[in-house]
Amino acid sequence: MISRLWRGPLAMAALTLFGLLAALLGQTEGWWIVSWIALSIPLAMIAVRWARS
Repeated sequence: MISRLWRGPLAMAALTLFGLLAALLGQTEGWWIVSWIALSIPLAMIAVRWARS
């Protein structure tokens, strides 16, 4: 069982991997938009945490 400590980082890693694969393998504009969204979510989360500290 995965500890609660690792759920967030693993979810961000999976989202980043999905965004990268969507950008590389997707050949239509829809996949590129999905990849931008998927790759911007971890960056937004980092920015929020940085602003709080």
